[in-house]
Formats: sequence, C-alpha cells, structure tokens
Amino acid sequence: MAIQISPTGASTPMRLKRKEFQEQALQTLTRFLEAAGQLGPAHAFRAETGLPYNEKPFGPRVPCVCFRIPTGGGKTVLGARAISLIAPHYGGADAPVVVWLVPSDAILVQTLNALKTEGHPYREQLSAQYGSKLIVGALDDIAGIPARDWGQCAIVIVTTLQSFNVEKTNIRRVYSFAEPFETHFKSKSDHELRVLYDIDSALVTEDDLDEQDPVKRELLKARLGTPKWSLANWLALQSPILIVDEAHNSKTDKSFVTLTRLNPSAVLELTATPIAGKINVLYHVSAMQLQAESMIKMPIMLVEHKEDWEKAVLGAMHTRGGLADAALKEQAAGRGYVRPIILFQATNEGGKVPPETLRDYLQTELKVAPEEIAVATGTTRELTDIDLSSPSCRILYIITVQALREGWDCPFAYVLCSLQNLSSATAVEQLLGRVLRMPYASSRGEAVLNRAYAHVCEANTGYAAKALADRLIDNMGFDPLDVAAMLVQQGESQQTEFGGGDWGALALAREQAVITPLAVQLLSGADLPPCLELRSDSSGHAVPILRGYVDEFAVEKIVAAASGKKAKEQVLEDIVRHNAVTLASSSPANLGLPFAKLPRLSFRDSPQGELQLLEREVILEEVELDLLNIAAIDIGRFELASDPGTYEISMSEGEGRVVYQRADASQIPINYGATQLAPNDIARWLDQALYQKLAYLTQTQRLAYFTAVVHNLIATRGYSVGQLGEARYVLARRLLTKIEELRNEACRGLFRQAVLGEAWATELDWQNPFEYTYYPASAGSRYTGRFRFRKNHYGAVIADLKSDGEEFDCLSEIDKHPNVKQWIRNLDFAPGFWLPTSRGKFYPDFIVELMDGSVAVLEYKGQFLRSDPYEIEKREVGLLWAKRSSKKCRFEFVFKRSDRGETLVEQVQDLLKV
Repeated sequence: MAIQISPTGASTPMRLKRKEFQEQALQTLTRFLEAAGQLGPAHAFRAETGLPYNEKPFGPRVPCVCFRIPTGGGKTVLGARAISLIAPHYGGADAPVVVWLVPSDAILVQTLNALKTEGHPYREQLSAQYGSKLIVGALDDIAGIPARDWGQCAIVIVTTLQSFNVEKTNIRRVYSFAEPFETHFKSKSDHELRVLYDIDSALVTEDDLDEQDPVKRELLKARLGTPKWSLANWLALQSPILIVDEAHNSKTDKSFVTLTRLNPSAVLELTATPIAGKINVLYHVSAMQLQAESMIKMPIMLVEHKEDWEKAVLGAMHTRGGLADAALKEQAAGRGYVRPIILFQATNEGGKVPPETLRDYLQTELKVAPEEIAVATGTTRELTDIDLSSPSCRILYIITVQALREGWDCPFAYVLCSLQNLSSATAVEQLLGRVLRMPYASSRGEAVLNRAYAHVCEANTGYAAKALADRLIDNMGFDPLDVAAMLVQQGESQQTEFGGGDWGALALAREQAVITPLAVQLLSGADLPPCLELRSDSSGHAVPILRGYVDEFAVEKIVAAASGKKAKEQVLEDIVRHNAVTLASSSPANLGLPFAKLPRLSFRDSPQGELQLLEREVILEEVELDLLNIAAIDIGRFELASDPGTYEISMSEGEGRVVYQRADASQIPINYGATQLAPNDIARWLDQALYQKLAYLTQTQRLAYFTAVVHNLIATRGYSVGQLGEARYVLARRLLTKIEELRNEACRGLFRQAVLGEAWATELDWQNPFEYTYYPASAGSRYTGRFRFRKNHYGAVIADLKSDGEEFDCLSEIDKHPNVKQWIRNLDFAPGFWLPTSRGKFYPDFIVELMDGSVAVLEYKGQFLRSDPYEIEKREVGLLWAKRSSKKCRFEFVFKRSDRGETLVEQVQDLLKV
C-alpha cells in the first residue's frame, strides 16, 4: 500500500489521486474500443492516431494497443483501470477473465500483492468495479477456482510470460493434462470446446503419451485428438483480456506463439520503450505530464567531475547535505517527512571503485557511520526487510552496481552518483528511475526537493549529458523534446532576469551551448558545416561534435560524410535528438521568460458579493431537471441489428448508427435473458452501473427514470426484459448520453439568459488569473513537422498540431507577425486556459502575448462550423471575456474566409495589429 509519512512519523494509507494524463489515456482507449467494435481495430487505431496498425500476431479482429508510459508513470494503476473499460467490448462484460503478464518473478510478487491486498490503491481500482465478485491470483491458484465462479466473477491471473514460453508443450505444466480441470471442461459443450481445435498444441497427441503414471497414460490414450484438460486450454476457452507489462520484451516469434495460444479477446500493452513498427502506441505519456502531476522530479541537476572519483563522491555528499537541510524545513512546515538518500553506482569487482572500496572510503575518510550505509548487490543484500521510508531508518547512502538485479525500492532517493563510465554503465537507468520518482507523488514546498541530482565521472565535457539523455530516451521512454527540460548542467541559472534585455540573443547563446558528440566517424576531407566541429577526446582522438541547431542544409552535408547505411542512419538519429534538445533548451519557457497571465471570467451574485469563478457547475446548481416527461423517457432508436451477435443503437437523429459486440452469454454473471426477470431488475442494474457517473441525481431520481425508460421500451418498442438485459451495456451508454443531452438543453437556456444576456454581473478576476506553469502535452500528440516556429513559448513542443492544414497556416501567420512576442498552442484539457460554456469548458486554440503585454486569443474554425449553435455560443463567450477586459484582451474566431470576405491572413493581422 502507498504510505504517507506524517511529520510526526506516523504512517497512514494514502489514496491514489487520479491523474489528468491517466484520464486522457483511458478516454483515448474508450474511443478506440467503441470505434473498433464498429470499424475494426486497424481503422479505429488510424482514426485515433493517424498511424498504421500492426495486426501481428493476433490478426485483424483482436485489438492490440499500447500505453507508452515512461519510468515513474504508474503503469499498473492504468492497467487495472483499463480492465473495466475493455470488458464490455471484449472479454465478457461483468465477469472478464484477465491474464496479466509481467516480465520477472520480482515484479510478479509486487504486482500480485498489490492487486490482491484489500485497501491497496491498485486493488481499489478493481474493487470499485467488481466489488466482492473479484478473484485475483497466480497460476497456481487457477485450479482452486470452482468452475461455477468462471463467468460469475472477474478473475485476474498474474503471471510471467515465461510461465507459458516453451517449445515442447507436453513438458510445461500449464500445457499438460491436469485431472483437476475435468469438471471444468465437462461443464462446456462441444460447440464451446470447438475453438481449441484451432489452437496450436491444444489437443492430446502421441507426444503426451510419454507418461509414467499408467492410469493417466490410458486416460490420455483414450482422449487422443481431443482438447487437453489443461490450465492453458482452460484460459484459452475464456478468451481472456491480456495485460502485458514491459511489452517490448514480448515481440519475438516464440512470444507470439505463446500469446496466440491464450486466444485473447483484446490485448493492452504497457511499456516505456516500444519497438517501432511492432507495437501500436495508442497513447504516449510525456515527462511534462508526469511533472505536472508531481510524479517525477524535474529537472535533473547534472554535474560532471573531470577529476578523480573522490570528487564526485564529495560533490554528491555536499548536495545531499543541502537537501537534508531543506527536508528539515519541509517537515517543520508540516509537509511530511523526507530523508534524502544518495544512490552510489560503484564499479564491478576488479574495477576502480568496487562496493567495498567505496564503503571503506565513506567510513574511513568521510567518517560516515556504518549504520548509514547499505550495500545492495547480487551477493550483498543489506536492504532486505528494511523500510527505507521509516523515520527510524538511518540509511543515507546506498551502494549498488546493477540495480536491475536487486528488486528494491527507494522512495527518498534524490542523488545519483555514478562512478562508472556512463556510456558503458549497465542498469544506470534503473538507479536514475528511482532518483526521478517524487516522494508521495506530491510537490514539495522547498523547491530543491522537487529536483533530482546526478554527479558523474566524465573526462570530456558534454559526454555525460549525452549518455544520460540517451538512457532517458532509449531505456526509460522519455521523448527527446522532454529531455532538454529534464537535464540541466549544474551552474546554469534556472531563471534569467530579462527586463529590457534581448531574450532572442540569450536563446541563441543557449542553442550554441548544446553539444552532442557523434557516435560515428566522418569521412576525412568532407565539406562539413560550421555547426560541426572536431574535438580531441581524452585519448587524443578527433571526435565530431554538433553545436547549436542543425538546419536541413547542414543535415545533408553531415549525413553524406558518414560512411555506410548504418552510420548514416545513426548520424541522422543523433542530429534529430540534438535538434530536439537544442530547440527545447532555448525556448522562452526554459530560459525563464514568463508568459502573460490571463484573467478568468467571473461573476458576483450581488453588487457587494464575492467574485466567483464562472463555470458550468454554477449554472447547473440553478437548473431543475425534469426526467419524467415524455421527451426525457423516449431515448430514441434502440434496436437489435440483423447480426445476432451485435446490437445497434442510434444516439440521436442524424448521427447514424453505432454497433457494439454482444458479450458471450457464458460470461454474463446473471442470466439477463431469463424470462423471470422484471423491469425493476434492469432498472436496479442500471442504477448500480451508473450511480457514480450520475452522482448529481439522487437514487430515487435515478431509479424512477430508469424504470420509466425500461417500461417505455417494452411498451412502445416491443422489447422483452431479457433482450434489454442482454443489451444493458449499450442501454447504459445511451442513457448517459440522453441525460447529458437533457442537462445541456436546460443549461443552455439559463446560460444564454444569465451570462450572454448579462442578467448576471460578470467581470474579469485579475487577482486570480490563469497562468501556464506546466505544458503537459502527450508525447504522441505533438507537432512533428520540419518547419521551425520561432516564437513558441515552449520551443518545439506544440500540442495537437499537424504539419500542414489550415490550423498550421493560421499559426504560421501568428508566428511571423511583428507585434507577437510569444504564443502558446493551448491545451484542450486542464491545465489549459478555458472559458465557460453551457456544456462545460471551451479551450481556445491559440494564446498570443503581444509586445505591449496584452493578450489575444484565437480560435480557428472550419467553414462548416460557422452556423453551429454551440460554436456561436463559444464565440459570444469569448467576445464577452474580451469586452470585460478594458481592451487588455482580444478574442476572435478565425475562418479560412470571414463573413466580410477577409482571408485568413487578413483576419490574423487585423486581430494582432498594434
């Protein structure tokens, strides 16, 4: 369980706060699943991501997508929450069977304990959906689960892929004939068992007759050519949902065979480092998103020590001392207990600084108390059964070599001190990952405790930074654009006083400070551009070094100077990373240039009343929803399609149809097709399924409405109760949509009267303005075009922008306008800037800071949306916001051509002019 240590040292359970990026990832998954049910996984994936879909190894019908989550991003909680989203579409609505595959026995123990332990935050994700009808276990527990519970309870089996990986299935226990499964298989009909005849090694063969037990051998002989009573076959019969942790390890031919034998209905992969072309990344979490949720420390303050290793150790000790002082202030302020710890990466035995040499140096030369040091290596395990987060623990220094092999956690790790050469150091990313994690996933009051620290031995300046950047990108899943913000050479100022200075000149200076040693040699005598220089390393060899931004002309010259296809590819990859770091490190945000603050639209409920933020919830408090009139009870078309395996529903007039796959009847825990069911049974199920999403209604209101709808569908549409029961998930979705339509309609009328009609006294709150402190754009949604924008506050990081099209054209005009100081492509979710509407929050496209400090907000719209009522409402809200600003703020919708015939360029220039 996650533990919060109080300032007094008491331990208390800590509930997991839902993260914005997790909500976005799960919303993306939901959209994909709904579209996949209608269009197929390949079409749904391309529609969501714009990328091609790899069907291997599961074929075109089984969805297989991935959440790319860097180190520290919380893969397990996302996997747990995803199960209940996948289940209604694939794998058995109320009672899915899930096989959760992990990469090692150590992670197996951790994951299994977390999902089994009552009260653990990960377990709560499952319990919230399935309650007491939930079974979590390991492979050894499957035989003990009664046959009657399969299809009645959600069953989650946590195991390793290695448990199923074997070429000779007759010698692997999970594939062997097991008599305890006899009653399980005899409960299945021949029709249900038919699926096993198409699965590799699922039938009893002559190879299985090599059995010592004569009774069992005769039994097998009698069953030649029929499905084995095996654990693997029983799982395959369930068509389980697969959750695959560290999925990049499963992309081998052997693993493909193993996974297909499990006959999955859907696959969700979790990894920080997907293999390009093999893994379908549906959502990519960025470091900025993790930082915005206080899950990782940023930046990493890096110090390169050219002198002996003792200097690195002393530097790390000095850093820890300053952090310890800050931790005492943190605790005194009541913000929790933290004890900063150094992770030392020593060399292997026979190297310059093996663990015992370092321990002796700490104790003898630096007078560190023995109880403050622990060694954690393959042969010395001094952290066993020690709670490093306990205030009674005295450990301040941990010495290790390859953390990957040790399986321990370190919640207070702040400083990494590597005494190995980073370019060859093994498992340094495991140590770095521990240092990056934020204690308690909560921002600290003392700023220095929100950063990570690294002291490394490196003779050549800049080499350690590149080595760490490569580890962050290649092994830990971070995007190159994030790495610039994650790594700061110690000694550089985090903030720059601009005043009236030239921040453009400072940006250029920062660009020139970024250097990247190339991993390959270039042809002698080649025509090399000025951005590439040759520098001698410690051995006297000439090493090509990139400095500053490399333009397209220079890229061609440098790549041409590399010899061979692989060398050219490596050089191009190095240049792409170098440019990403260069652009990000020289952005106004990284240089410390603040962005203009935006006042929020607010109101007073009386002339002397307190100024309150205006948002939809305020309007809804005044709305009374009538759910029992005829229009509310009539939910529109809801009918069985011609395919008996699907249901068809029209969400509203003119929106066409949506097709959902029906759950296998064998996996419906209650027989909702039974004739003895009453309409009230369906209504009660709907209330249980939807009460959390409809918490603003009382149970009396919900039950009355659901009952009325069910009776209306039976009376006017001719459905049986059983049909409605089997289609209950589709019905639940339709009811959510219908109720939201009713709320929107009621809210729209009051919003137009109170806000747009100015019945309420609206004004702007300048005392509590909106300001961008983080830009947590998903790495998968970022701009990837080659055009270089010059005035973006966040450099090359631009959320949700294609490399061409009308929005790109609009932004290009903004970027080159002489009255523009800087701009931000607004996020369309929190923490983006928003204005209130009757439906919720409107996030305009672009926020522009002008040279005089005023702001302009632009929303680009396609011509087809010009007369849409909701778009008209958005524009009216924006104009009201600008009107209340006393000309300090501007707002406008921009079209390809305006009502007055103005071009896009003319509209942008008119709004941004001096």
